[in-house]
Amino acid sequence: MINLERRKQILDILAQEGSMNTNLLSQRLNVTGATIRTDLRDLAREGAIVRYHGGVKLPEKPRNDMIENYMIRSITHVDLKQKIGRKAAELVGNGMTIFMDASSTAFHMIPYLKNTEDVTAITNGINTALELQRYNNFKSIILIGGMMRPHSGTIEGVMCREMINRFSAEYYFVSGNGFSIELGLSGNNFFELELKRLCADRSRHIVALVDSTKIGVDSASAFIPSSGIDYLITDDQIDEQSLAKCESKGIKTIVSR
Repeated sequence: MINLERRKQILDILAQEGSMNTNLLSQRLNVTGATIRTDLRDLAREGAIVRYHGGVKLPEKPRNDMIENYMIRSITHVDLKQKIGRKAAELVGNGMTIFMDASSTAFHMIPYLKNTEDVTAITNGINTALELQRYNNFKSIILIGGMMRPHSGTIEGVMCREMINRFSAEYYFVSGNGFSIELGLSGNNFFELELKRLCADRSRHIVALVDSTKIGVDSASAFIPSSGIDYLITDDQIDEQSLAKCESKGIKTIVSR
């Protein structure tokens, strides 16, 4: 098991258990005490966990500067993301080429793509690419090259432009920090948002993957206007007013249940 996979498992275990003794955690993962201490030290440095004498736990509330941390995002609202991922995967047909962003929501599509064949998946997410390669039904898995942002597993920057311009896709599955009818999809990292715009320009259909906690939320910078979004996939906790607004703007809204 590589470091990233093991550390993701640590967070999954803590999300279920709340807290755990360090020795018991090393037994659960079948690794040495030295290995688990290294993992916990690095996760604590990133703010993903809190260490106490003899054990570890998740922070009660992630620090604002840790919201972009992939490890933290990967265990947030998992039930909603899985529902959205299942519905998103239903749009993908055999032989298609798709763009997937580096979001943890798009990541949750992957297990539901196992019944498709010869799909080419293009992504700027290292974690997404690593998960995709676990399955043997894809025709190609293409990782966009560029500058890697620490802790996020995201490749970003306009240096990716030439590579992206070589491709075109049927769908772009993309998320953000927020979505509103007024601004559309919005986010906080300007370098990554520019890459998302490029992928959107090379895609026939834009599919926004937005759980209900992000509906009506605006972040620092809009990157895809609501008029440019073909599908919005969300969960059944979306309120009726927001749902009506989306549909009035011509966005095909799919509610996962």
